[in-house]
Amino acid sequence: MDSHMDLVGLVGLIVALIALGVAIYGVRDVREQVKFLVMLERNVVFSKELHFKALQFVELVDDAQLLQSRDMHGLSMLVRAIDSKQTLDSVQEYMTKESLSLAREMVSLGLAKWRGHIGENEVNEVLRNWQNDKNAAVLRKILDRPSLAGPDQTFMS
Repeated sequence: MDSHMDLVGLVGLIVALIALGVAIYGVRDVREQVKFLVMLERNVVFSKELHFKALQFVELVDDAQLLQSRDMHGLSMLVRAIDSKQTLDSVQEYMTKESLSLAREMVSLGLAKWRGHIGENEVNEVLRNWQNDKNAAVLRKILDRPSLAGPDQTFMS
């Protein structure tokens, strides 16, 4: 019975040490993530301030005022934190097309009307092409999955 108690104590000690190791790893991981989030937030605030300060030196032309957002750089930083392949241009393009989509919906519901220099047909064409590109990307992802695309050729050789 005494050797049984020693075995139970040893197993308990091992389990406790493993739990301690997992806890220490978890705390370090959380600290790294919090540090990353603080750095990311600092960069977002910096980009807003940078944009504000730059506008003290220049005047935007009318078209730039419609397209330029003071929060675009901050949004780009957040998107790149999730997907490092994204760029400021890709984020801005995506936002423009999403904005066009929302504007078209608002017009179709009678909540807004198009500005004089914006043609509804051109907007519909841009959005149709964008939707086709998104559909093609989804289809490529589906077909690239091994279970739907057939057997993996590396196993066949």
